[in-house]
Amino acid sequence: MTAGTHNNAILPLIEHHARNGNTKKTLNIQETKMRVIHFDWASKLMVAVMLVCLSTLGMAQENAAKGPSEKEMKQFAQQQFEAMYKRAMESASEQLEAGEAIKPFAVVADRGNKVRLIRIGEIEQMKAYVALEVMRRSLKAMVKKGNIGATCLVYIADNPNPQAEAKQVIVAEMEHIFGFTLAELTPFAVEGGKTVYGKPVVVESKPVIFKINEEAAE
Repeated sequence: MTAGTHNNAILPLIEHHARNGNTKKTLNIQETKMRVIHFDWASKLMVAVMLVCLSTLGMAQENAAKGPSEKEMKQFAQQQFEAMYKRAMESASEQLEAGEAIKPFAVVADRGNKVRLIRIGEIEQMKAYVALEVMRRSLKAMVKKGNIGATCLVYIADNPNPQAEAKQVIVAEMEHIFGFTLAELTPFAVEGGKTVYGKPVVVESKPVIFKINEEAAE
């Protein structure tokens, strides 16, 4: 059979299938298969996305249940300590510049991270050691109410370093509800009507204000 004869034999078959709609049916089947394949991949993709979201949500809930890490708590406490110390030194400096004696006062940080100054008017008429005890007890009473997260008790004391030029220090005893404590001692001296400050020294301290649970157990 020649090439021309072969083509002549095939053409009638194609025309026959076209007239009977077989070609259209074949195309419809292929299109259906393509849609099924596309739908199958879309379903798999959606399931994968849902699994990732659920996994992320589960991890977030697990971390929330565990609470903050030790590092996070230390960072948070340090931020509040720095804010309270800054406010305490500002207030103490104002008094010293005005030539006033510094009687015990406090700076506190509440659960909303708001820092505020605490002074008791009656303390100004008390002896230093009595005023200090009154302020400590007042802070304990505030902490018991449950809204205070950190405290900074401020008072004047003799410099523990007898060889230092400054004879007195501003003591800032800081405590945090997370259990962290420290005391910052800032040497100072009044020279020619101006207050000169030395380098602050950080020393260890024990909890006193937040020692409520231990006292209750005793």
